[in-house]
Amino acid sequence: MDNEKLILHISEVDIDLNGGMSRVEYHWKRAFENAGFQFIHVGPREIGKTLHKSLFAFKAYRYAIKRKLNPCAIIVHEPAAMFFVRGKTPTFIESHGIERRGWEYELSRDINKNIPLRTRVLYPIWRLLSCDLGLKKAHKLLLINSDDKQFALNRYNRRQEDIYVFKNGINPVETGSVPKDFTVLFNGSWIPRKGYTVLIEAAALLSRKGIHVKYLLIGGGKPKEEVLSSWPKAFWPSIRVVDQFSPEEEVNYLRQASIVVLPSSFEGQPLSILQAMAAGKCCITTNCCGQRDFIKDKVTGFLFEPGDSAKLAELIAQCKQSAALIEKIGNAAQQAVLNRTWENVSSEVVQFVTQNLSTP
Repeated sequence: MDNEKLILHISEVDIDLNGGMSRVEYHWKRAFENAGFQFIHVGPREIGKTLHKSLFAFKAYRYAIKRKLNPCAIIVHEPAAMFFVRGKTPTFIESHGIERRGWEYELSRDINKNIPLRTRVLYPIWRLLSCDLGLKKAHKLLLINSDDKQFALNRYNRRQEDIYVFKNGINPVETGSVPKDFTVLFNGSWIPRKGYTVLIEAAALLSRKGIHVKYLLIGGGKPKEEVLSSWPKAFWPSIRVVDQFSPEEEVNYLRQASIVVLPSSFEGQPLSILQAMAAGKCCITTNCCGQRDFIKDKVTGFLFEPGDSAKLAELIAQCKQSAALIEKIGNAAQQAVLNRTWENVSSEVVQFVTQNLSTP
């Protein structure tokens, strides 16, 4: 198939609205199609099961070859880049957090000091070599935050003009009413990287000061019993756990929140925070990664250094004491993301790609 308006897209997720990366790709697909392109996605549904994740890139490549696809551009998620950056077709690496940078960060964390030697040796070979090749050789890069951009400039000797830092979008929603009980919403996977231990430490500090709040923990992907086991039993009556939810249900949970907290130590560009801002919520999150690209501290949200549970406790207490403060920050946050609709931000990606379709 030879088509001057054909975009070939390869990633390890199926396109839908139920995940972070899959949601982004759903809106990119719509934007390219609205611009007159044909958008062919190659993901797990298309290639079927693989014996190991390392085989996905090869099977995706074989899928494209068998169908004689000859696109005007290839957009490929970084781990699958190996077989797609060798030809003349302009190739755009899509990254939702540069994996080499994430791996180096994980190795530096005490919580991961017990990573098996086998994983330390093999993971960089079967996973990261393809990422490195793509980020170094691809025509252009679609990166998710400024930290990743700086890493690509330094690690892979890329030029400024080779990189586009794309934005994630929001679904506009009406600001909900303030809940009767002060409630902290945590929306994220229940894994160490998301900073749940920092949240628990902050809760303990608040409790010792006689400051008691409700905690709504959603999207953790773990059974309620497992999540609660991370907390001291004294907090259990104040905690509600929702392991997963639909995009429609997210709005309802946001309306039940007084503030939204994400103490993550490593992120791409958290959709949970962006959507909370769209709902007019005051957000407290870490001063790293994509968060500091779109939050202005003390204006459209609060930023604190990763791991600083004392500062997080202080900020939660400050918000609990002032309804006027969280309303002011929430309103400013909502205005800051008002034009950040999926249609607008996805159209910007289409524009960057179409402007760079010349042969490398």
